Amino acid sequence: MCFSTRLSRLALLLATLAAPALPTPASAELMIAPTRVVLAGAERSTELILVNKGDAQTAYRIDVENRRMRRDGALETATDTRPGELFAADMIRFSPRRVILEPGARQSLRVSVTPPPGLAPGEYRSHLRLMSAPTNAGTATAAPTEDANDGSLSIQLIAVRSITIPVIVRVGTLDATATVDNAALTRQGDNMLVVKLTRFGTRSTYGDLRLTIAGETNPVYSVRGVAIYTPNTDRDVMLPLPADIKTKLAGREVRIDYVSSDPKAPGLIASRRVQL
Repeated sequence: MCFSTRLSRLALLLATLAAPALPTPASAELMIAPTRVVLAGAERSTELILVNKGDAQTAYRIDVENRRMRRDGALETATDTRPGELFAADMIRFSPRRVILEPGARQSLRVSVTPPPGLAPGEYRSHLRLMSAPTNAGTATAAPTEDANDGSLSIQLIAVRSITIPVIVRVGTLDATATVDNAALTRQGDNMLVVKLTRFGTRSTYGDLRLTIAGETNPVYSVRGVAIYTPNTDRDVMLPLPADIKTKLAGREVRIDYVSSDPKAPGLIASRRVQL
């Protein structure tokens, strides 16, 4: 293999290694409890439990980052601060910052916040990002070739996975309400239900969406963990429905309940009957 060809391949490899890891869910390998931290009033600390559910020794690196929610509910990295955004990164402390777990092993992660004196009332939020990769990720070894003087390298590329946990700090007396404004089945063959929510108040909402056909008691479908983070005031929730559920709901009157799963603010957030 000529030197220029090896150099081109090495440049491509280094570019691949330097590329930022995509936010691939790591839930298959890492179990975290709880998956959301809310600290309010006199609460200043909590503990997360990490469990390696995979079959390889894995290292986890923990960092804090600011993220914002788009209207479709997706989260993206916030490199600046926009009007109404209140981030908590500067007040979050955690330990340890790096963990190595054997398969099946667990580790506690201590999280605390130190709000500065005189902090204005509001809901402040940042995210803990846990990056995981087997401890042998990126190992470089000499590749066996016909030409022992080739000097080629074989580098095993292993996906680096990540998961984020919101850390929410509530200062002062905050409240929130929401409305279910509308819902409609998409006309494409993607079995999607779009539910439009609007949030009012000074904190985020977090809960489950439950779909119940008129005249029935039990929901036929539900989705957990639907949030509208401040400063967003509305969100289009895209619900991918199984084909049989879409068929069952089409043309029927359906009650949509948005029920809080936030233990600090339990109860029904909003409800609406719609004709699908």
